[in-house]
Amino acid sequence: MPSECTRRTALTLMGALPAAVSQSLSTQPEDSPQRSGAAGVVVNEKSHPSEPYDLLAMPGDRIITEEEHFGIINGLLTTGVNYRDVGTLSGLYAPPYASSDFLLELRLFGEKAPTRRYDWRPIEVRREGELYGIAVSTSTMLVSGMRAGLLTLTLHNTAAKTQRVPVQLNISGGFDNVKYWGFRRPDTTKSKTSVVVEPQRIIRHNMAGAIVIASDLNNLAWETWSEWSSHWAANVIMRPAEKKTHYIAFALGPREQSESACDHLLSDPLKTIQGSREEFVQRTSELLSAVPVFEASNPLLSAYYTRSLQHLILNRWTVPEFVLNPYYSTGSIKGGCLGCYLWDYGILPELMPLYDPAATREHIKQFLKVDIAKHYLFNPVDGQGDGPIIGCIYYYVVHSGDVQFLEEQINGKSILDWVFYHATFGDDLSKPAVLIDYGEDVSHLELRHQYKYNHVLPDVNGGRYTSYVRASKLAGLAGKRREDIEARAGPLRELLKKTLWNPQDRWLGFQSDKGSIELRYTNILFTLIGTGVLDKEEEQGLVSHLNEKEFLSDYGIHSISKLDPAYDQVDIDHGGGGSYVAFPAVIAESLYKAGYPDPAEDILERTLWWGQRLPYWGDSIVANQIEYRKDTPLQCAVDASAGAQCVIFGMCGIRAEPNGDIVVNPHPPKFSPHISLNGVKMRGTRFDITANRSDYEVKVGQKRFRSKTGVPVLLNANG
Repeated sequence: MPSECTRRTALTLMGALPAAVSQSLSTQPEDSPQRSGAAGVVVNEKSHPSEPYDLLAMPGDRIITEEEHFGIINGLLTTGVNYRDVGTLSGLYAPPYASSDFLLELRLFGEKAPTRRYDWRPIEVRREGELYGIAVSTSTMLVSGMRAGLLTLTLHNTAAKTQRVPVQLNISGGFDNVKYWGFRRPDTTKSKTSVVVEPQRIIRHNMAGAIVIASDLNNLAWETWSEWSSHWAANVIMRPAEKKTHYIAFALGPREQSESACDHLLSDPLKTIQGSREEFVQRTSELLSAVPVFEASNPLLSAYYTRSLQHLILNRWTVPEFVLNPYYSTGSIKGGCLGCYLWDYGILPELMPLYDPAATREHIKQFLKVDIAKHYLFNPVDGQGDGPIIGCIYYYVVHSGDVQFLEEQINGKSILDWVFYHATFGDDLSKPAVLIDYGEDVSHLELRHQYKYNHVLPDVNGGRYTSYVRASKLAGLAGKRREDIEARAGPLRELLKKTLWNPQDRWLGFQSDKGSIELRYTNILFTLIGTGVLDKEEEQGLVSHLNEKEFLSDYGIHSISKLDPAYDQVDIDHGGGGSYVAFPAVIAESLYKAGYPDPAEDILERTLWWGQRLPYWGDSIVANQIEYRKDTPLQCAVDASAGAQCVIFGMCGIRAEPNGDIVVNPHPPKFSPHISLNGVKMRGTRFDITANRSDYEVKVGQKRFRSKTGVPVLLNANG
């Protein structure tokens, strides 16, 4: 195994490698010069942070995301971009409409032009290649505010003779209006379409709506191969050194709206493209103005924060047909995991109230409406349930100060009553405290083979302690103190240690249905650190397992210890090969809050490569090599923003108290000794933090507070 010095050197060099992206792709405005940032992110010379269109760009030579999982999104539509050639698109998902088998394939001279270089932005992919003396570049952009996009095709004849360039568009795919969007991508392969051919437009339609493809290419000839696939072709005559640009528009949804959208896009494509870029800049600016701007002396850490944060944009939908608008999905790219799962949304309870407090309110209310004790997500189209609500409510109220929210009524109960309901779910307060048996359900870890983790679980029972504490604090804020709930936390804490703690192995076991205590070394237990349910012996015992023999590898933390017999390299998310995407940051934040900054920063440093090699982060990422989980449709997870949440509330040490006080206690890591967080807005207070390894400063308006690192600063609610 590489030494610590070797590992850190490799990470540093990885971020410093120059990006193999040209100074200006031919589809780019000439006034937008680019360079490769020190962290491997393509950045406009003038854009950081005032023109952030290129802030999230990533050059293709850095990207390890496979074509099957590679795509772009605009909040209404997402599509896959096949980057190995310059012109193929696959799949259109614009909920509630979808064409899962859609294919738009561009060919020149009967061939797909191989891509020599490409880059990615959330709404646009640019590709370049060459075929038989024709340099070809494309830009695929999803247009702002529409279920539509533009493929810009630029041809440049580099040969010394005039050439006739055969251009072909192969088009196929079914279409449907999908009522349920859960974990899997919707499948529309059995929804046949009929074809209408017009001079510059192809319409594939059925009772559900239509896909419309339109182009300004002249003399397009149409040939239908079958009811599923079609062929559209034209010849472009090009003199030596001549450049020509053409546009292909695509849209889906109700037929008339889609036809109108394509007509609009082709009427002034340059204006549309520029407007979409400006709108995305505005969206990015709104994100950066709502949440703090983080900077670090180590550019890898800065890039990690920004890349993590962008998932709030990528998973934000503004769809009129949805029950919530805006709506935050668990996944997004290419239509995967569009349902809203509480265990994913609930991982961001501290961050969401900063970014979008109004949407946080509405998502909490929707989870309560479906009775999340009986379900695990809600469908965005009709809001129906299909399957850590207290944390969402607690942090929304504490971070916003909106105590009145607790009095709102949902299905005949106040939100505070729902807090009590969920905090005591499965418990009987009239009897002594017990550890709840959660039965045979294997969905918690979903381990393979014969290995179990069920019945009396330490992490779930330990989480009940946090629920009691938060419910008690919310009750106090509302003036409705619940002494019975307050009294429950202590006995539960004692019972957890007495029953499940193994002092020899320094680990919490689980109790089987036969009463025996077994050990399963899952990283979920690290999330109990700092919650108060563990004493120092237990916390230090768990922390002792954070070493390279057990949980740590060069590129992350494992979900199960490498020494556990249940360890399975193939099972990335919870079986050992890596970890669920949010867990490294969640664990690091827990460690920071509990006073263990060294192991916290060690975990984060091992995952900084995510910001260099993945444009967005999916379900889970491998810990012992640069790789990610591929056998899942969840390739852009909303809770990947846990990385940014960890930086704000863990590394920078911000904590809001129920009474409105704000505590600041930053811990700059050794691998980035200087950090700053500007524009923190919480409880009506705006403040900035600048910190190094020895001391730090908090600025509130014209007031400045200085302190030694490790000594908290209190911003009093009363000024």
